[in-house]
Formats: sequence, C-alpha cells, structure tokens
Amino acid sequence: MIKSRKIISLLPFFCLFTIISWAKENVNMPGRLAQSDKISAADCAPASHSINLEINNVRALIQNGGDLWWDLDNNAKYEVPKHQQGQPENPSSMFAGAVWVGGFDAQGQLKVAAQTYRQNGNDFFPGPLNDDGTVDKATCRLWDTHFQVFGSEIDSFLNVILKSNPIPLSPSQVPDDILKWPGNGNPYNANVGNRNMAPFYDVDNNGYYDPTYGDYPIIDQTCSKATYADQMIWWVYNDKGNIHTETGATAIGLEVHALAFGFKTNDEVNNMTFYKYQLLNKATSPLDSAFMGQWLDPDLGCYVDDYVGCNVETGLGIIYNGEAVDGGSVCALSYGRQPPYLGIDYFRGPLNQYGVELGMSSFLYYNNDFTLQGNPENAGDYYGYLSGTWKDGTPFIYGGDAYCHGSGSCVPTKFVFPDDPSGPGWSECSAKDVFADRREIEASGPFRLDPGTSNDIIVGVVWVRPPIGTYPCPNFGLLEQADKKAQALFDHCFQLLEGPPAPDLSIVELDRALVLSINNTEQIENFKISDPEIAILGVADSIYAFQGYQLYQLANSNVTAQDFSDPSKARLILQEDVKDGVSKLVNLDYDPNLDATVPTLEVEGADQGIKHTLLVTTDAFATGNTQLVNNKTYYFSLISYAYNNFVKTDSIKDTSGHVVNIVTTKQSHPYLPGRKNIKPYSGIPHKISPENGGLVLNSTYGDGPQIMRQEGTGNGELFTDLTQQSVEAILSSPSGQIFHQIYNGGAGPVGVKVYNPKIIPNADFELGLVDTSLVSSKILNGASTYWYLTNLSTGETKFSDTTINASNEQLIPDWGLSVFIKQVRNPGGPIADQTNNNNGYIGATMQFENPQEPWLAGFPDFEGPDYSNWIRSGTADPTNGLVNFTDYSGFDDNQVYENVLGGIIAPYRLTSDDNVIGPAWADVLAHSHLAQGVNNPLDSLISFDLVFTADTSKWTHCVVVETQSDLSLTEGNKGKLDLRAANSRNKDGSENPNDRGRSWFPGYAINPETGERLNIIFGENSWLTSENGRDMLWDPTSSIVSNTFTSYVLGGMQYVYITRSKYDEGANYQRLLTTGLVADKRIAYYTMAWTMIPLLANGFQLRSLQDGLIPTTTTIKVRVTKPYQKYVTDVTAGAGFPKYLFNTANIAARSGDLFTAVNALDTIRIVPNPYYAYSAYEQTKVQNVIKITNLPKVCTITIYALDGTLIKTIKRDDASITSVNWDLTNDANIPIASGLYIIHIDAPGIGEKTLKWFGVMRPTDLSNY
Repeated sequence: MIKSRKIISLLPFFCLFTIISWAKENVNMPGRLAQSDKISAADCAPASHSINLEINNVRALIQNGGDLWWDLDNNAKYEVPKHQQGQPENPSSMFAGAVWVGGFDAQGQLKVAAQTYRQNGNDFFPGPLNDDGTVDKATCRLWDTHFQVFGSEIDSFLNVILKSNPIPLSPSQVPDDILKWPGNGNPYNANVGNRNMAPFYDVDNNGYYDPTYGDYPIIDQTCSKATYADQMIWWVYNDKGNIHTETGATAIGLEVHALAFGFKTNDEVNNMTFYKYQLLNKATSPLDSAFMGQWLDPDLGCYVDDYVGCNVETGLGIIYNGEAVDGGSVCALSYGRQPPYLGIDYFRGPLNQYGVELGMSSFLYYNNDFTLQGNPENAGDYYGYLSGTWKDGTPFIYGGDAYCHGSGSCVPTKFVFPDDPSGPGWSECSAKDVFADRREIEASGPFRLDPGTSNDIIVGVVWVRPPIGTYPCPNFGLLEQADKKAQALFDHCFQLLEGPPAPDLSIVELDRALVLSINNTEQIENFKISDPEIAILGVADSIYAFQGYQLYQLANSNVTAQDFSDPSKARLILQEDVKDGVSKLVNLDYDPNLDATVPTLEVEGADQGIKHTLLVTTDAFATGNTQLVNNKTYYFSLISYAYNNFVKTDSIKDTSGHVVNIVTTKQSHPYLPGRKNIKPYSGIPHKISPENGGLVLNSTYGDGPQIMRQEGTGNGELFTDLTQQSVEAILSSPSGQIFHQIYNGGAGPVGVKVYNPKIIPNADFELGLVDTSLVSSKILNGASTYWYLTNLSTGETKFSDTTINASNEQLIPDWGLSVFIKQVRNPGGPIADQTNNNNGYIGATMQFENPQEPWLAGFPDFEGPDYSNWIRSGTADPTNGLVNFTDYSGFDDNQVYENVLGGIIAPYRLTSDDNVIGPAWADVLAHSHLAQGVNNPLDSLISFDLVFTADTSKWTHCVVVETQSDLSLTEGNKGKLDLRAANSRNKDGSENPNDRGRSWFPGYAINPETGERLNIIFGENSWLTSENGRDMLWDPTSSIVSNTFTSYVLGGMQYVYITRSKYDEGANYQRLLTTGLVADKRIAYYTMAWTMIPLLANGFQLRSLQDGLIPTTTTIKVRVTKPYQKYVTDVTAGAGFPKYLFNTANIAARSGDLFTAVNALDTIRIVPNPYYAYSAYEQTKVQNVIKITNLPKVCTITIYALDGTLIKTIKRDDASITSVNWDLTNDANIPIASGLYIIHIDAPGIGEKTLKWFGVMRPTDLSNY
C-alpha cells in the first residue's frame, strides 16, 4: 500500500495540490539542520540493505536505517500468514515501525532521532560510531548490511563442537553465518575490530568472539542462559551519519545495535516476532528528560479501518479492526470476515537514574493527517508524542478520542483506550471513534541518558486471528493469552520450553505403497528437559522426557506444524509412544471466551512401544477408494513430544488436627511437543520394475527371514511360530527336543523385519545378545545387554544403539532391515508390571485346518458367585463371604488370563480347586493357590503349541487322572487328580494289563522357545460313564450339564493339562502319582502350566478311534512373554547367550534383470491421456504439466507432431524417480498446439517404446497480469 496515497485519500480532493506542495516543502521546513551542522555531520548515504525475517508464519522485511516492515516503495511487508512460493501474497498487518529517541542537552537544545517513511529524509544511517561519536562515509557503506544466522546452523555447529577433539576447529568446519558473526574481536570478520557489537556466548570467557573455540551467536549476553532463536538478524545504525532530514533535529550521537528474531513453533509463538535494541549514547554530554519508544504504523490488512488500544498492566499495545469485515472494497488485500488482532508487548524499557526499569510509561496514538492530532511535522512534535502531548502541546486526556475539545473534565492520561472493547470501559469502540489509519507510540521516560551508557528496548509482536464472529468490538482474551506466552518467553531469556526435535523421515517408494522410516532417533528418544516453573515448586519430577511420535499426512507441502490440528490440512496416521502405562495426554488451557479451563486431548496413545517404520497404502484424504495412486505425490510430517505429570502435595492439618497430604498443584500440560526439524517430506508411489535395470522384489514390507536358534531362549514379547520342518524334527527326536529350531519368517524370537525390500542383500547373518554386566544371572540384564548383527558373507557388524531395555526398532539402512529386541519380564509380578506388560500375555489362536469343521469348543469362565467362575483372575472381595468363589488377588488383578480364547483355557495356577468343576488339585496341607504361589508361580508360565491330530504317530503317551472329587463315586475310589484306577490303553483302544493309568492323547504339545516336546495329562470323571468318563480315552462330549440340569458334566470333565516338563511319555508323572504320597503329588502338580476345559462343539462328532478321533487337525497356540536368558545348547564353546542365524536368499532383491526391464517398457504411460486443458500435477493457473511414467534410469524421449516434426527432446539419466514432467512446450519453450503427438522412448541396452498422446491446450490465463 502507498503511504502518500493513504494521506491523500483522507482529505477532500480540492486540497490535493496543497498537500503535495506542502509535503514537498517539508525537506527545508524550519528546524532542519543549518549548513554548519551539515558540515559537522558525515556524508553517509541512506541505508539500503534489507532482509526478511521469515522463519515462522510471519514474513517481516527488516531495513537497515532504523525502520521496519516496508519495502521503501510504499508497500507493507509484515505478512501474516506468509504466502508460500508460487502462491499469491497475503495481507500485511503492519506497514512500518521504528525506535524514536528524544531529549534535551545541557544547553536545553532538543535533540531527536526518529524515522517514519523517509518521505522527508532520514535520521538514521548504517554503521557504528567511533568512540568520539563520529562516523565516516566509508564506515556507513561498509555496515550497510545485515548479519543473519539460523538456529539450525547453531545446533549443527554445537554438535560438531561436542564431537570434536581437539579444539580449535578449522574455520571450514564453522558455518559461514557463525564464522562472520560480528562479535567483539572476531578474527574472521576484519570489520569488527575491538568493538562490543553483536551478542555471543563466550565459551572461554575471554571477552572475544572466536567461533573456532566454540563461541556462537545468542540473543542477550546479559541473560544467565545462552539462548538463541531459530532465525536471528543483527544490524547496527547511528544518528550521526548525516543531517536529520526526517525530524530536522540535531543529532544525539546514538549507536543502535538491533536484533530481530523469531521461533518456528506449533503454537502462538509461530505468529510472533521479537526485536531487541541496545541504544548507546556516544555523545560527550548527557541527554536529559529523555524518552525512547517504539513507533508503529499498524495496518491490519486494510489500512482505513483500524482501532488501537492497550493493556497498561502488561505493557501491551493493541491494534484491532474497527468493523466486522476488514477493508470491504477499499483494499485489494484484506483479512475479510476474519480480521486478526495485533499486539506490541513492551518487554523492556530504559533504566532511570535509580536503576529502575521504566517499562511502558505511555501509550498514545495519532492519525494519518496533518491536523493537531496527526502526523508530526517538526522535532517538537516527535518529542511531544514521545512525552505525552498532542502537536499543540495539550495533554492526551481520558475519554473520547483523547483530545480536549474544550468541553468536559479533560483529565490528562498517559494511556489511551486502556479497556477491552467488549466491555463498557474506555475504548475506541465505546467512544464510537471514526476508524482510520492509526499510528501508535509506546514510550518510556523520562530518564537521563548519560554519555557512554546504554539502554535497551525489547518488544514482541504478537498476532492472533480469532474465530469469525468475534468482531466488531472484540474481547482481547485470546490475544492476551498469547501475550502471556510471549511474556513468559521473555522472562526466561527467550528459552523456549520445547519437546524433543523431530527425527528425519525417509520414504521408500513402492507400487501403490510407501514405507516411511524414522531415522536418527537415538538422541531424541533419550531427550530430557527440566521445566524451570516446575522446579521452582520443589517437586521431585520436573523433567519432561521423550514419550512418542505423531505422524501426519499433509494436504500439500505448504502445511506447517501449526496446521496439524486442522483436518482439512493434516491427518494423523500414526501415533506411537513409549510403553509405560501412559496413553491419553490431556492439556488444560484457559479459554477467555468461556472464562474456564478447557481440556484438549493431545494424544490418545496405543502404549505399545516405539516402532520406526510404517507401511502406508491408503490416502488419509481420499474418499471412496483410498488406495494410494501411483505417480501422485503424497506429503508427510512428524513431531516428537515429551511427557511430564508432576503432582505437588502439601501437608496440612484437617479439622481434627490430623496431618493429611493434599494435592496443591498438578501438571496442566503433560504433553510438550517439539518444534525443531518439523518439515514436509514427499513420496511418489510407482511401479518398481523399471528401477535398477530391472528390479525384482522377493519380499514386502514386514516380511522376515526364517530364524534359527543357536543358543539361549526368550521371545521379547513376540509371537513365535516354528516351521513345520522343526515341528517334525522335535516329534521325531528321541530326546523330545531339538536345539536349533527354525522359526517361520517374521515369527522368530527376535524381531528382524524387511522395511526396504529394494536393497535386501543375499547373505548369511548372525544376531546375538551380549550382557556387558558382571552379574552372572541366568536372565539377561536388559539395562546392560546389547545386540549385534553380523553379515557373515562380508564380515560387517552393526551394533544396537540402545540396550534391550528400550522398546526400539532400529533400522539398518544399508541392508533394508530393522531389528526389534526388547527384554521383557515373565508373567506375574507387581500390579504395575501386570498393567504395563499385559501380565505377560502376548496372544492366542485356535486354527482348524478345515475351517468348515470347527469341532472343538470349551467351557468358558463366568464371573460371579458360581462354580462356573473356574478362572480366578481378579481381586478378592472380602465383603461377600463367598470363599469358594473368591478370586486370587495379586496374581492377575486385571483379569488378563480370564479371556484367553474366550475363557476356555487358563494358567493352571489361576484355576479353581473347588470340588465341583475346579480343574486344580486342592492340597490337603495348604490352600492350593497359596502353596502354588511359591512352588508354581505365574512367572514360570510357558508358551505352547497344542495340536489335535488324527495322525496317531504324533499322539502323546500320557497319564490319565481322575476329575471326580467324590471318592465314593470314582472308579477304584480314587481322589481328585489321582491316577485313574484303570488299565492303560493302547493307541487302538485295547487295554494294556501290564500298565496302569496311561493312555494316548490325540495330539502333542511343544514349547516353541526351548524346542521341547511337552508332557500332556488329560482327565476324565469316571462317574460320568454316559459322557465317556470311564473309557481311558480323550473323547469329550458336548454336554455341559446333566439331563436333569442338576449338575455339571462338562463333556465328561476330560480336562487337558499342558505341563512344563519335557516329554517322557508320562513316565515320571505315573511314578509320582502311584506312590500315594501327597509330597509326590505336589511335585507333579507344581509343574502344571495350562489347563483347558474342552467340549465337543454342538453338532459335531469325533471320528472313530480307528480313524484317529480328530475331525480336522486343530492347533492352539498360546504365547506369553519370556525374557531372554542363557540356555546352553550343543554349540561348541557356547556361553548360552541368545544367538540366532538367518539367511536372506529367499527375500533378497534382484537387480539388473533384463527380462524384467524389457517387460517394464510396456508399463510406460502418459498421464493424463488424453489431456483436456488440465492435470492434477499443475500447481498454478499458468502451469501445463503431464507425466511420462515408469521410465528406466537412462533413456531419451523424443516427441513428434503427426507430420514428423520434432517437437521436444528430453534426455533422462535419473535413478531417483521413474517419471518425468513435460511442460507441454517445445525445445524453444513455446507452448505446443492442441493435437495428437507421437512420443518415442529409447532405452539403450533395453529397448524402445512408442506411444500416442492427445492434448487440448487451454487459453493463456492473463488474470494475474
């Protein structure tokens, strides 16, 4: 917008000639320096250099002549939100700003230095002053520049410092912006000399800046914290470089060190910028009755409808819109129906003679006109606005438009419009002022500016855009809330309390899929930061620690972290967090509109641990078919966050005099997001075959190699699955065990997974665990155990970044694999472990080989005071008096094991020992579940496979036990879980008179971690003859209760017990249960691991014994956590540490496959075809873009018209992408005509392909010209 035009537009047209003539005469108006003054001044040219502060959502143009936010060509340049490249410019919220200073010398002469628009001239010039307060033309020219540095450069530099030994660094190791920073005595910036210029952190405290020794730029050397912003711009200027043609006043002798800076965040700070001015008096005499202030020309979008106000208590000047819609038809750029507000917070002002900071001592305004309430015209006017008077010398008054018009009380004030517009107090809204093009001044004074002293001004510009409907006469609550953040930032030396930085994201592009991998995570996931506000409270937990990641798909590349909560711009596709029992994180923020604290759900975590890869196959923004589309660009970004949930308690006495602890303060913001390294990443799914001279993939994301156990045991909370080959080897082993069992791909005891199938090598690998502690325990110490992965084909070894205590998926980018190994606890343990570790339960499956024959069922556990409550997970209720149905407290309080396969199978340790249907044995000498707590603890629980099969060669020779508890009803008067009083049975059902109490179970059980076959025991109720309870065969019925419904029969109570003992055909159990000794019976049942109450499913029948009983092979797999521990096998010189082998031959990628490359030529496409004046690849109205897809790395594309005329030649040699864009121009960059074209692709060494393409061109869009 043009300032001179703004002035003209406010006056009648007939005054136009007068205004222009008068403005022209301002150059020589009274009060300007005389010729003698001009001779004493340097002949410096006006400042000309400018630079953008644009690290966040603001783009602010910084000039080098004391003025800000305009381009010297009458255009406002404080753009919020800033436009992205290729997009139209957005409105600006300010037009100009500058620091004004004025006062009187010892002779009473007024001296002023100020700047507005350079219409009349300049008071400020680039460069520092000499010690005597002089400057020369060469110095001004030399310093007509800005010095810029980015926080990311300082971050990288500090990382280099940390890793460097010895110091000093080579200058080549220092980023140029840091190397040339104008700190005192910088040997790499000869212009600085011994001048205290730009602030820096002085590592060795010698007073000189030398970045090779670790010194680096900071915001403020007077702060106790060496803080730096994400972008910092420093410059120096003075008021002695030439005569003051802006104010006409005599020069003061000021040198001003200015620093503009900003932070890129995902909150309100992302819309803020900050400015620090250090004003040094290099004159030889003091300046008395001095004032300094921040002058502003705010134009909130359209300049004609602004109001101003202030918050005196916080030192906040405010600009807001005077009407509900900004600008109307007056301005080309405006904020329309959603005007923002803007605040200028005056953080720091000068010190008075007593060393007291003055702060904002006045907030005043004037209009863009030349009335007594308008633009300053001489030095006295400038000083008047600084000190608190109108141009006619009258004070600002309280009420109305702040000018005394001769009526009313005319009470003087230093602060105009101090009340909220939404209330009845004094504001421009309540005064019903005519909105206009306002100026404002936030000033401090009076004070004495002595020679050689300096004073600071620090201000922050706060910008908030409230919801539509807030205007007119808005409430300032949202702005004041954002300003509190700005003030807190200043109070803590601009040290942001921020979460961990985001890691880098890599993307593997596949056919209609993308694999996203999170990289460089080690430092991030060890992140910790203390919150000083919490530390002050004296609580033990003031630390925010890394908690997780949030990964978003973005609508386009222009989406920033501030937009992540807007579902039209960003969609959360992955939330992962540390597995620690923490899931939901809710921040509490004050809402000024509601005058209440409002909860915001920031995280709804899975609490499943951290993984570092994700397969993306669906578009979060798509409707209908959501499958990713090849050759379309998708955008992603992620943030890291930290967590703290402190609670402060204090001891007080209650009304009875007892000391009690009460919560006095607790965390309101447990979620702390990071803000650094947040950026968009893009990926383009495409066909893979054209890559690498013909690429063949033999694996997909998530596949894993078959893994062979060498030594050790454990599963790290992984659901293991043996190959059928290993199962057969176990069953045929004379010892009932193999040491080197093999696990199916992706189902091993260590997590080895394909995440980049393009680069999997063909090699043999060894993966091992090593406990570096000196403690000789069987279970590995997770805090001191690391893993290594060795490529046995090359000898190269990779090591884990963390111990196996961390839930960490580590990527091996060179091999396209990831490794996940996590030490776990056994089931059982304290309630915290039960909660965080799901009490050790991983999962369970039951699979029928023929899904059409689900013949096997079971009796599910029921809750409540009934014998059907046979699984006693949970906690006891001491008030119900029902001892027989009481749960066993402290073992599975969260009732995890009541729901395994719907509650038909459970740990023996947790089952009822009642005498009705309880599967457990009631120890006559001690309550069985308490005795088992010591002798059969839950932490001895095992994983198992239980297979029911008609293949009698795999049946288990086992003991059969009595499940009827009434001795008077059992065969042979046997007690519950005694050996059955019957001859043993052979596989064919015939009796074996030479053996007692054994039979054959139609299946087998295996421990997948140890490679052992397990003993099985089954029971039967010999009284239930009608339910097959006395035939010494495992052949349950489907009956649950008797025909009279008076008692449970449960299919003959043919319970199945899976033991922890290695298979010996039940010989040891037969011996223990034959002695009749309770002690032996204890030994037997303390080895029971799992119990099942099986039933035949309704409508099914078992086969005949001759046909193997089992209708279809059925496999039950139950997995529980088993920690990694030593287990010595037959490996020579093995120490028992877990060690595994695998080979990647069957999952390795194959490159250079000519057959594939030739066939890939047939997949080449032109998209879109036909082209009707538009494609989805075009980003602006003037673009024309089509893609030629699925191209080999090297090829030549020639495009011809139908008459054979060569239109375009595109030579391609690019392995990073399989497509090229054509902008529909010829080789002379002239747009082609509509029509049919022939496109020929020549791929040397592979072949050729010819395609036809038809396009209709649209007329050139001239709307932007």
